[in-house]
Amino acid sequence: GPLHVSVYMFESDENSRLGRELGQGGARYGAQAVPEEGQVADFYVEAAERLDRAGWRRYEISNFARPGFESLHNLKYWRQQTYRGFGADAHSFDGARRWGNVKTAAEYVERFRSGLSPVDEIESLDAQHRMEEHFFLGLRQTAGIEPAVEEWRRFADPIRRLSNNGLLACDGPRLRLTDRGILFSNEVFAEFLA
Repeated sequence: GPLHVSVYMFESDENSRLGRELGQGGARYGAQAVPEEGQVADFYVEAAERLDRAGWRRYEISNFARPGFESLHNLKYWRQQTYRGFGADAHSFDGARRWGNVKTAAEYVERFRSGLSPVDEIESLDAQHRMEEHFFLGLRQTAGIEPAVEEWRRFADPIRRLSNNGLLACDGPRLRLTDRGILFSNEVFAEFLA
């Protein structure tokens, strides 16, 4: 009786041993046991239906929870809320900038001892980038998003096209993925990226 369940559709990295084996039509590393893409989607749909019947509600593409047990940690990312990360390879976000610390603990400690900042990379997000993230992070959530007037205008064509194809639904001022849209979410998100 877990309170939270995550379900991910199987993907193999093409540069991994399994990915290369699959690309060559081989049998090593369990390649022949890997289900076809359609089967993976069927397994995901069946898992989502079973979880729903058993009382776990999908609140994000890959996450299901008993009511009140949604991951607050992950919701911060999907809702573009601010967060601070401390330690090696930790990341932070202040609403306009995202930054990450050095990758290794040794380098992090060395910088700390030397009085230097552990920050390794800083990315400033312009208005367009924040808008794109609002769509591809927010649409991951079952509740969807409430686009601003400017966003409705900017993305009018893809919203109309994706809605006509049964991948997006408008519920009053809210926009969300349909069940079919969840299965094609990467393709949907690509429509909102410059």
